Amino acid sequence: MKKVSIILGFTFLIIFLSGCLTTLHPIFTEKDLAYDPKLIGTWKTENQDNKGQVVITNLASESSVELPGNISSIKQKGYFISYQNGPGETSKRYIAFLARIGKHLYFDYYPADRKEDEKIDEFFGAHLVKMHTSYRVEILNDGSFELSQLDESYVTKLIDEKKIRISHETDADDNTVITASTQELQQYLLKYGDEPSAYRSDKTIFKK
Repeated sequence: MKKVSIILGFTFLIIFLSGCLTTLHPIFTEKDLAYDPKLIGTWKTENQDNKGQVVITNLASESSVELPGNISSIKQKGYFISYQNGPGETSKRYIAFLARIGKHLYFDYYPADRKEDEKIDEFFGAHLVKMHTSYRVEILNDGSFELSQLDESYVTKLIDEKKIRISHETDADDNTVITASTQELQQYLLKYGDEPSAYRSDKTIFKK
């Protein structure tokens, strides 16, 4: 694969902690969507690193959110997810869609911009590409749910050992960027969705 650094000189804007798998394309198509209104609400979250609060609303109700591409046509089946460090302190915002791929549910996260947010410098912004981050979703009997994030190192190991062929690029710092199509990503999830090593160990639990 050619180095990402020579492809239009892109600097990828990756909103994630080191080790989390990010992809250029979403993992879902419209037919895969599995919108569940029970996920709407305010949730307390916790994992091994931190605790916080998350507000999930229907994406169609958020008129101030900039919607990329053709998302407007499916916004009724989407979510707007705000992570909050404290009262009035929103740290991260995402557009998200719940999709069923095989026997599992997955959340596809994409960084969200609000129309009233200060616009990034146009030249600088032209060098940034936002990425998708995916989580397996387990809805528990008590109404809470759990997110398990896909692990970048597992995919990288499979690529290095030539056990899978999935479209990717490697940048100048030897970071792997998954450029696979939605169809390729779904094939990966269908094959490795039950493999514990394909996910990070730090699951996040959402409780009301």
